[in-house]
Amino acid sequence: MMATPPRNLPRFLPTLTEVVNLTDLSAVPALARSETEEIVQSVMQRMQGQVEKRLTEEIDTLVRKLMLEQREGLSLRLVQELELDVRQAVIEAISLRSKVQN
Repeated sequence: MMATPPRNLPRFLPTLTEVVNLTDLSAVPALARSETEEIVQSVMQRMQGQVEKRLTEEIDTLVRKLMLEQREGLSLRLVQELELDVRQAVIEAISLRSKVQN
């Protein structure tokens, strides 16, 4: 369900006129750039174990969800196919019985 926008919007809304890219280091002095990269690498190394654990958890959850969806779909298809097979067998049995009785 979509939220309805408020009716009392201001007449003039500020607009974004400049895109700010926080990862652009060209405006940062060379010494600060080097220091920034060292800090980034240090933080990433410290977080690596946590990131890998979180990725493993997220992937496990996603795989379980996808497997459950596939299992449910497959189960439904198999039940439908079984029902069709049983229906066909009943029709053939009734047809055969009718032929034998005549």
